[in-house]
Amino acid sequence: MKLLLKHAHLVIDGNREFIDGSLLVDGETISDVYPQSGHLPEMEDVETIDLHGLLVMPGFFDTHTHGINGMSFDDADQEDMDKISHEFALDGTTSYLASLSYDLNSQDFIRQLSRFEEEKGNYARFEGFHVEGPFMSLKHIGVGNGHGFLKPDVGLVEEFLSLSSRIRQMTIAYELEGAKEIGRLLHEHGIKVMCGHSDAVYEDLDENVDGFTHLFNAMRGLHHRDITLVNCAFMNKWQVELITDGNHVKENVLKLVLNNIDRNLIMLVTDSSIARNLPDGEYEFMSKKCFKKGTVFMTDDGHFAGSVVSINDEMKVLYRLGAKYTDLLLYSSLNAFRFYGLDKRFGTLEKGKYADIVIMDDDLNIKDVYVRGKSVYA
Repeated sequence: MKLLLKHAHLVIDGNREFIDGSLLVDGETISDVYPQSGHLPEMEDVETIDLHGLLVMPGFFDTHTHGINGMSFDDADQEDMDKISHEFALDGTTSYLASLSYDLNSQDFIRQLSRFEEEKGNYARFEGFHVEGPFMSLKHIGVGNGHGFLKPDVGLVEEFLSLSSRIRQMTIAYELEGAKEIGRLLHEHGIKVMCGHSDAVYEDLDENVDGFTHLFNAMRGLHHRDITLVNCAFMNKWQVELITDGNHVKENVLKLVLNNIDRNLIMLVTDSSIARNLPDGEYEFMSKKCFKKGTVFMTDDGHFAGSVVSINDEMKVLYRLGAKYTDLLLYSSLNAFRFYGLDKRFGTLEKGKYADIVIMDDDLNIKDVYVRGKSVYA
């Protein structure tokens, strides 16, 4: 039976909204979109839900997350992957990349990459891996201790690629000797090359670099003499990951980003850790003792240990700063799907797209989530 969601505020794409629209779902797919709920064609065998003006957007795509609720992709097994998929879907994340951290050694990377070649995700869709490391700068370690950092090794990357066809992104410190060779190899395989945990400047980059990992964090800051990665972001040539929990980047700087970086180049990521959805307290993450309090998760030596928020939480921060619903659709969904070449079936509310959708009130509080045309909350 088809499903009609009517009297909905549909955010269609980065430019269009239907204030009182309707969405017709047939199986896993959006089969039609109607701008006005008062002018619907006659339909048979249709279940109808009146949303009374609730907001509808495409499902969110988190391309940089390490885990949730005590579970980490660094050591996840199939049971963990099933649980993570469900928990992500509940907060509107309907697609994700599993980030493997630089805390792993090369054999750990190999184990995890070879483990989930056929993984799809029972709820939120597993779209592949983000390999964050192991070719990083010791100047910008972040939460870890750098014990697993290696000099760029083309042979090791070739081994990764032989084990998994699911690698979609790798984060590299591009100033390291040999990094450009890896960038070239990844580019040839259609894998996104992101510069992060890096001391690189503009002169270190080449045509194979696609963007920057968690902008402002684990890299040189904005500078008036060197063209750092942060400076580069404002050239509007590269895609940027942005953590908008209000901690990793303060709100006044977020305003600077929203006002000066192309809205099509910003991708919200959580960089979420095991402490997401856990109560405040002490936890171990990436071989470090860490403390969660509210929306902050830090090591005992004062480094952020990833975030503990969802994409939906981050959208609320940007909404308070003045971002429009159409902007938020780009940041949370379409920009990432387009970046990874998945926008043909994801990222907008259009006929033929997958029925992965999030239903919210005007303040972005989630009321329901559909993945593959079925309610996660049912």
